Amino acid sequence: MTTKRKNWTEQEQREVIRVYFHMLACQAAGAKYNKAAFCRATLPKLNNRTRGSYEMKLMNVSAAMVALGLPIVKGYKPYGHAQKSLTVYIKEALIQSDLERAAA
Repeated sequence: MTTKRKNWTEQEQREVIRVYFHMLACQAAGAKYNKAAFCRATLPKLNNRTRGSYEMKLMNVSAAMVALGLPIVKGYKPYGHAQKSLTVYIKEALIQSDLERAAA
């Protein structure tokens, strides 16, 4: 029995990127953080995704980050490819982050 894959929605992808950036910020600051806790907090927001699916998406984000020349979260080895939409959402998140810092 095979299960049909569901495409990730824009909202789901943006949530995963938001969490990824939060973990990356913790890592850059040398702060301890718990990936499993982030997973438990994020999964309910992801339309019945499995933990494995979530972890693979984080590795897709790592692949997109590498393609953009950006650092990655340790432990999320870049998966072989990343959707073009992830790259777009990552760039948008970076711009938003810059705007928020400028406004502070």
